[in-house]
Amino acid sequence: MIEPSPSLPVVLTHSQAASLDIQKGAHRRAALQAIMRQLTKSLTVLASAADMMVQGRAGSTVSQSFLIWLQPNARQAEEALHRLREYRLTASPAATDLIQCLTVLVLAADMIVQGQLRGDASVETYDLLRRNADRALKSLEELKKEVLGSRAL
Repeated sequence: MIEPSPSLPVVLTHSQAASLDIQKGAHRRAALQAIMRQLTKSLTVLASAADMMVQGRAGSTVSQSFLIWLQPNARQAEEALHRLREYRLTASPAATDLIQCLTVLVLAADMIVQGQLRGDASVETYDLLRRNADRALKSLEELKKEVLGSRAL
């Protein structure tokens, strides 16, 4: 029986290591772009739903259809937030602001969908949702510039 020999360590040349770094950087950039696109989509839906409700069209069919998408988009935004955290971007002021806004958005969306709000409280919560969605979109744009540079999406 032939005994397996221990494998030798792989030694990369400088150009091979540089090539791997470029590939990792390209992969990281593509992943961040995908996460940020998802966040933009989710935040736009959340802002639109809140905007329609604040404008007093709560009973309309269109606003009811937005409410159907409120919780799934809040969950998608929350998931994107968790994925962003894996990239350790929290040292950025824009990332910190984005995290705070998303936390408020998810909580407000949950309260709205669960029917925990009545009367003036619901209008105030929709307004809060709208303001935080706007602020989150602005922070997201700043974060794109910081992380992805001038070619941000």
